[in-house]
Amino acid sequence: MKKVIIIYTSSTGSTEALAEAIIEELKQNNEIEIAVKDSFAATPAELHEYDGILIGTYTWDGGVVPDEFMDFYEELDEEDLTGKMAAVFGSGDSYYTNTYGAALTLFAEKLSESGAEIVLPNFLIELFPEDEDLASAKQFAQHFIQSLFK
Repeated sequence: MKKVIIIYTSSTGSTEALAEAIIEELKQNNEIEIAVKDSFAATPAELHEYDGILIGTYTWDGGVVPDEFMDFYEELDEEDLTGKMAAVFGSGDSYYTNTYGAALTLFAEKLSESGAEIVLPNFLIELFPEDEDLASAKQFAQHFIQSLFK
């Protein structure tokens, strides 16, 4: 049995909708135990209990990690996540061309610096997810599952 944690924050509901689609897909696999946490309720230290880590976020003003995730993000520096598989998903607004989806990149880099293996490209959607985005989120989850069982 593989253990996966999904930690996310959502301001407008976009990242939450992606998280729900990903969770729904992960639940289809009987060999995965899933934990879901809001960014305020999670700590980086608990990531050691899981084989897979999925982070969902939006990008805040100026291309930074949202306030709800900042403590968690900064505390990742204290963790060694070697052997953990991770991926990042979320939403953004391409109006902010220079910082579109920047928080996803920041998280992927921080997880990698902490030793986690980033197994998928960041999954970024524009604003609120359409049906095809939710279908893509499920494919993202399927690819993550494949990575866990390689």
